[in-house]
Amino acid sequence: MQWHRFRSFFCGIGVLFFLVIVDQVIKVFVVGRVAYLCNRGVAFSVQLPQIFFIILWLVIIVALSMYWRTMMKARFIIQIAFVLIFAGAIGNVIDRIRYGCVIDYMPFLNISSFNFADALITVGAGFLLWQTMRKS
Repeated sequence: MQWHRFRSFFCGIGVLFFLVIVDQVIKVFVVGRVAYLCNRGVAFSVQLPQIFFIILWLVIIVALSMYWRTMMKARFIIQIAFVLIFAGAIGNVIDRIRYGCVIDYMPFLNISSFNFADALITVGAGFLLWQTMRKS
């Protein structure tokens, strides 16, 4: 691995862990002091069995981990998108294991609620979509 890719890889890991820690610190604060929603479902609180989520997210995290090295060869914006999505996924899996649900605390149009991890995933997906559309 070339030096700049090696450095990029470890910077990405550092940012990833920092974002997961920020997500979890926010949720510890929210659970103790603020009204929140214990979301046992997926987007817009659609309900599925809990074990399904844990297995699905763990499979996604393993797949992303395996793809990580390949991503270090991609454009910087793709690397950022990847780190954001990965950090959000890890944060939500930690919630499901720790609380039995995802802690959502930011209301969205009186339809649903979301959290910092969801925002990371959304922004990362937006970056990927933007890059995909830009190439077309």
